Amino acid sequence: MDVVGNEKMTLLLTANQHVQVLDKLIEFAKRLNNTATHSAGIEYTSIMSCFFLHQLSSATTLSKLYVDYTSEWFPVTVGYTIVRPMFEIDVNAHYLTLDPIDYSRQYIEFEKVIKFKQMEAIKKNRDSKNESWREGMNLMWEDFWKEKEDDIENCYKKVEKAFCKTNKSGKLQVFNNWTGKSIRQLAVEVDHKEAYEVFYSELSSFTHGDVSLANRFLRLDTKGIRWTMRSNEFDVGNVFRFAATFFTCFLELFGKQFNTWEENDIYKCWKVNNNE
Repeated sequence: MDVVGNEKMTLLLTANQHVQVLDKLIEFAKRLNNTATHSAGIEYTSIMSCFFLHQLSSATTLSKLYVDYTSEWFPVTVGYTIVRPMFEIDVNAHYLTLDPIDYSRQYIEFEKVIKFKQMEAIKKNRDSKNESWREGMNLMWEDFWKEKEDDIENCYKKVEKAFCKTNKSGKLQVFNNWTGKSIRQLAVEVDHKEAYEVFYSELSSFTHGDVSLANRFLRLDTKGIRWTMRSNEFDVGNVFRFAATFFTCFLELFGKQFNTWEENDIYKCWKVNNNE
């Protein structure tokens, strides 16, 4: 079951119908030729445009996989890993809109923290007890990071205070992401709590490599458990259901922010052939 358009429509579709919906959403999104600069500035416009391209390319990849492998052999394990970031992008995009100017700059500035953390990890492991790691890290250091060390460190120091918080021990702790909040916290703040608890939790269970992953390759019959590469129709439906839902939600937001289309035009993509 899918709730589309802030509960404007509630639908129960088959796996093949969800594929049809996603294909329609892809064609709908491709109509966008260019995006005018948002009043919040070029930073916000650029980030949202990148998010748009990510959602469209993810959806297109899933559609191409379905054509190439058919429903029987569709690689659901790959499909689930493509869909999970689609939710994260949608949540981050919604969060950006809460304060588009400041949050966009914060999103961009966090790259300085990322690079600093990468550099520190490589520096640390140059003395690894594992010979292969030690050699590899020293090669990377001499080839790339050494000459950039001062610049990266100086850039990090300029933004450090903005990306730190005091932990329970009273020590400063650097953010793990640009907001310093978990994906769950972001989802709650942008009214995606239900989607997080129902959809994202299932996707996370799979991508964390627990038994949900193994189950995609196992079947139970009269002879016991057997291994198979054939996809399960339920999983195929789930991949395309999640993708269509997350893509729709993002397109709604994008349309509102850039005045590119009406919501009702997006919902028309959910009108599919019911003769199955």
